[in-house]
Amino acid sequence: MRNGLNITGVSEMVHELRERPEEAVADFSVECPAGPAAEGAVTAATRTARIGTLRAARPFTLTHRLSWLPGAVGPYPSPHESALAALASCALITQVNGVSARGVTIGSLQVTARAELALDASGCPVPGRPLENLRWHCDLESDGPADVVASVVRLVTAFSPNHRAFTDSCPFDLVTVNGKPLASADAPTSTPGAETDAAATVEATVVWEYGSEAAYTTATAVHGVRRASLAGPTARTVDQTKQMLGIDKGPNSQEILLAAVCAELFAELSGAMGGPPGGPVLRAGGRIDHRGMMNVLRTVPSRVHDFSLEVSTPDAAPARTKDLVRAALSRSVLVATLARPRTVEVELRHNGTPALNCVTDTAGAEAMRDELTRRAAAAAQPAAADAT
Repeated sequence: MRNGLNITGVSEMVHELRERPEEAVADFSVECPAGPAAEGAVTAATRTARIGTLRAARPFTLTHRLSWLPGAVGPYPSPHESALAALASCALITQVNGVSARGVTIGSLQVTARAELALDASGCPVPGRPLENLRWHCDLESDGPADVVASVVRLVTAFSPNHRAFTDSCPFDLVTVNGKPLASADAPTSTPGAETDAAATVEATVVWEYGSEAAYTTATAVHGVRRASLAGPTARTVDQTKQMLGIDKGPNSQEILLAAVCAELFAELSGAMGGPPGGPVLRAGGRIDHRGMMNVLRTVPSRVHDFSLEVSTPDAAPARTKDLVRAALSRSVLVATLARPRTVEVELRHNGTPALNCVTDTAGAEAMRDELTRRAAAAAQPAAADAT
């Protein structure tokens, strides 16, 4: 046991994933809206997850404000803030796993993710414009050597499922509207609005607590004025399932990302449809595969993948509903952010000293996976020769 994680069974897990690949896959999903929410907010609920051959109840809710403006309603984050919380928390938890496996004891660990949200002349987010200047900064206090910790952070940029979702192309693989697939020919194409120099800075900070549990806060700065959405007693918990070395104290980072996307799309759709009663219901899902996250099988992606979206509406006019869904997808900031490859800047400060500053992208992450695969194959050759 180190840093609250039982890492003794990791090598056995790798062997099991090779022998029983069905145990490697975990599917998560959320539904939105789900349950009551204050006016100007929407609540998403995590749904039963499939982790390997097991089903795991996920009794968590995530409420978002529908407005991007901080303080518009309740102590709720915006979908954009939650998306950054999903990025930062996944990077943090992947890092905890990595340093623990190398015998490093953590004193404290904090990851802050930031991005710019482009605003139009009226001060609203530019429809279909992705978040820009994505970056996250890590502050770690530990007893490990700086070079070891820095090498772990580099690995995080290749194997954190949500980090890879932001650097890779990660669009919805399947969209259904009232049970019927949205044909590939109908797939949304982002149509960013007019160029603008105005932007809000969106941020999320995740602080490690124990094991895979952490707490996150969020904020948005407009015209240099920073306003917290979640802070202090309103901080939210992120955790992993028990099957993934967690203790089930909160939703995981993939569920937070899915809920953020659903909340933003719900705001677009419900506004276009005139709002409740009888508004749209959205279900979004995604998959992680431990064979990719642990580089057991090179052909399996390490990012969260197989994104799907189900939209159900009471509207009896299918053509109109399809148009509304297509428009919502094309106007979504988060859908645009995930749909195309982009870079994410990463900084590490270890024990108060800068230890790493790099710009990460898909090509670099895939090159790292290729090199690790080559090394593993080379190391396996002497072992195979000895066995014969």
